[in-house]
Amino acid sequence: MRGGPDGEWKRFGRRVGELREAAGLSLNDLVIREVCGASELRRVEEGDTAVPRHLAEYLDRKLDAQGSLVNAWARATLNTHLESGARPHELDSSVSALREFHPGALPTTVQTHAYATALGRARGRAVGQSLGWNSTASLRVVVNEAAVRTRVGGAEVMREQLGRLIGSMRASGLCLQVVPADVAEHPCPMGPFRLLSLGPVYTVAHLVSPCGDGQLVSAPQEVRAFSDLFEDLRGAALPVSDSLDLLVHIAESLKPPAERKAITSGDGEDNGLVAALSPSRVSR
Repeated sequence: MRGGPDGEWKRFGRRVGELREAAGLSLNDLVIREVCGASELRRVEEGDTAVPRHLAEYLDRKLDAQGSLVNAWARATLNTHLESGARPHELDSSVSALREFHPGALPTTVQTHAYATALGRARGRAVGQSLGWNSTASLRVVVNEAAVRTRVGGAEVMREQLGRLIGSMRASGLCLQVVPADVAEHPCPMGPFRLLSLGPVYTVAHLVSPCGDGQLVSAPQEVRAFSDLFEDLRGAALPVSDSLDLLVHIAESLKPPAERKAITSGDGEDNGLVAALSPSRVSR
């Protein structure tokens, strides 16, 4: 029905060509050195290449497609991924927005190497390669309080991990919320899941497995149910600013007593770390 991976990109390429001709533009009219050349655009229109997200967004703007090209790109990317049997995490680099819920541990997108290594050791398996967080995408994470309090790898490893989270929340746009341990009714007693948005109308759910890569869910009704569940989790969680304050408090509690005293008295040598761990408010 989908016509295979090659068919997806040929369909996308035909759409690009139709829009370009309707706008009365040549291939050279679309060339911009920082984005693409005429030969690359020709391959795109012929369907001979997979298109990166930034190029699809550029063509959508240039051809005044009002999001239709981004949606066509998202369809081609998702269907090609599903038909190839690639790992779910390999979609991460293509998403515009990523939402994650993890109950007992922090997600791989924000883990430090030391935390990931200690977590893998605790679970009795080697650490899998994480593709990390595509920083051009928005990232929302909800975790249970246990995930930020459990000392995976010991106090120093956990302190470094919390420092990474604090810095990302302040500088890189990470939006993290913590569901308190004493919340009256937890909306999600099940395991972790993720929502990957590729285009305005293309979102898939990724059910994370403790063993293996997990499962992608693309049925629209099921994806909407997971989207609603994520919003329920956000509603049960602390606001972002309060979650940040909680992380700072936990990170401070993991410092040796002598170091905490030095920081309090102003005698600490690492002013950068003091700044990173000092409380501040972040809008939700």
